[in-house]
Amino acid sequence: MKRILFISQYLNRGGTEAFMMNVFRGIDKCRFIIDFLLYSKQETDYSHEVEKNGGRIFRVTCRKESILAWHKELNSFFKIHAKEYHAIHFCGNSLTSIAPIYYAYKYGVPVRAVHAHSSSVKGLHNRLLHILNRKYATKISTHHLACSIEAGQWFFNNTEAEIIKNGVETSHFAYNKSLRERIRTELNIKKTTKVIGHVGRFSAEKNHSFIIDVFSAYNQANPNSQLVLIGIGPLLKDAETKVKKLGIERNVLFLGERKDVAELMQAMDLFLMPSTFEGLPFVLVEAQCAGLPCVISDVISNDIRITRNIVYQSLTNDKNAWAQTIKQTLSNFTREDTSSLITKAGYSIESTIKHLENIYDSIN
Repeated sequence: MKRILFISQYLNRGGTEAFMMNVFRGIDKCRFIIDFLLYSKQETDYSHEVEKNGGRIFRVTCRKESILAWHKELNSFFKIHAKEYHAIHFCGNSLTSIAPIYYAYKYGVPVRAVHAHSSSVKGLHNRLLHILNRKYATKISTHHLACSIEAGQWFFNNTEAEIIKNGVETSHFAYNKSLRERIRTELNIKKTTKVIGHVGRFSAEKNHSFIIDVFSAYNQANPNSQLVLIGIGPLLKDAETKVKKLGIERNVLFLGERKDVAELMQAMDLFLMPSTFEGLPFVLVEAQCAGLPCVISDVISNDIRITRNIVYQSLTNDKNAWAQTIKQTLSNFTREDTSSLITKAGYSIESTIKHLENIYDSIN
């Protein structure tokens, strides 16, 4: 039995965390045990699920709180526990901090996989740190993984990365007409209402302010419409304030952090994602699996085009252009079950897990 350590800052309900949890749930438990090392003391639904199902969670001080304590605790952890682990799997949005990879290398963990989940990072300081660290991180890791070609180039520069597809539970997200009707009834949404949806943390790169602007423009021409926003984050209050300022409170639902995203996607008619940067958004795999048309920014990797449901729009275009794209997309769209296309393209969680199991077994 091989023990694997996932390393991440948090275990909240985000795309990277959902990826890790899907692997945790589906991996061959006769061959592998997965634990987590987090830079957070926060308890979450996911952390409770891990501990309930036999995984261990180790926590160290967040780097932002004290970089000295962070290094000291990481060193201590790996000095004590490194020999227990066959592999570490570092999941991150950047290489601004590579200490966990270094200590895994220092104390001899055989498989050291670095997994790129984004294609950029906010702030000049963070970008410089990333660029300075990536050459050494590439040298001391054994496997370079990425969710997309762009993410791999951002993380590893000229070093080739192995693409790990963000697999989902296809049967869970597959379009279900009767479930759609039930969820819309529960949300008090009429059958004829067009529902524009988004799932994502309220942070700058997700561009919620523009989402609201685009919906407001669409809603002016199409009053029988609803915006559904799922997620939490530091910019949530700003978004709520903007909705009130625009006078569209009755047409916008803030649903917070939810466990039932797959069910809520059934109630939507279109998924909107004007992100300013991404890796390969896990949620767009889910949305396509649910049979939704997706209007997204042209900075998002073309690798996400698994089905014909993806429609690109430029961030240089204004809210009216985006609203018009939504209108045109909905007018020509017939929703159907596309889950078999997701599986065929290798984006089922079963396919992803088999790929990772081979990586974990690659060094004896």
